Amino acid sequence: MPIQDASADVRATFKNSEKYDVDDSPAYFEEVVIELSVVSPAAPANVRKLVIHAERGCHAAQSLAHPIPVRLNATLNQQPLP
Repeated sequence: MPIQDASADVRATFKNSEKYDVDDSPAYFEEVVIELSVVSPAAPANVRKLVIHAERGCHAAQSLAHPIPVRLNATLNQQPLP
């Protein structure tokens, strides 16, 4: 499929009340919006199929849409941080 140009603008809103001393809640995204702009002579149905395929294959977008546990392993001087 011919694509002449494509760009993505990713924006997020997030809760960050701890930064402003409102509470002790950690900062986290409330919403992520991806604006995708495609320039192509291809039929809209074909571009839609490509966009859906690309979104399904995007590890970042899928991890945000289907949250997973996040684990932090910290070390100090090459030893596990107690």
